[in-house]
Amino acid sequence: MSNPETVVLVPAFNEAPRLASVLEVILSSPLVEKTIVIDDGSHDDTAKVAATYPVELLRFEENRGKGAALQAGLQLAPDAAYFLFFDADLLNFRHEHIAALLNPLLEHEKIAMSVGLFRSGSKKSVNLAQQYCSILNGQRGLRRSFVEILPDLNWSRFGVEVLLSRYAALADLEVAQPELHGISHVTKEEKLGFLRGFDYRLQMFSECLFSLANHKKMIRRHPGNVPPHILAKLP
Repeated sequence: MSNPETVVLVPAFNEAPRLASVLEVILSSPLVEKTIVIDDGSHDDTAKVAATYPVELLRFEENRGKGAALQAGLQLAPDAAYFLFFDADLLNFRHEHIAALLNPLLEHEKIAMSVGLFRSGSKKSVNLAQQYCSILNGQRGLRRSFVEILPDLNWSRFGVEVLLSRYAALADLEVAQPELHGISHVTKEEKLGFLRGFDYRLQMFSECLFSLANHKKMIRRHPGNVPPHILAKLP
């Protein structure tokens, strides 16, 4: 008996040099039935790289942010039982990381979402960020029943992970935190240089802080499929 369909979403913005190595791992995993790459308005060859692989490619003409990319990807797979989110700049990414993220959903029906925690990776700064700000981790697994009650993600940009975690708490849903050993990612400073990378990091943190401070207000403003009993909890 085959597993229910598991779909991987890979949001990517200017990740042409790094995307191929991530897709090689995903596409060779027996746990994944479908892979969707969302090119979020890249200026480089991200879309061309993705098009050389057997993936479904969605391309935005302009950058809309990570939240909108994931929202669009979720809508392209209405029959999937499980969704896995992986960033396009992962390092030392292996099949075991896919299994670690998916297994809590397969093994425990009450788990609505899994959030991967980087452990013992090659970069100390990434390890520290994971230790103290794991809510920002983009490596996640979502059960279909959770996706069906999500608010609109389009506004959230880099704050989408904060929104997902805070919303799961509002909905009183269980979240697993499997450890992803040895994995890391390329930093913004390595991609763009120190100054541009630092500015981009500030933008990312600004969007995350906005989501943290305003997620309840924004959920009420953009409820998507939020059930009435959850909306009633919002101020």
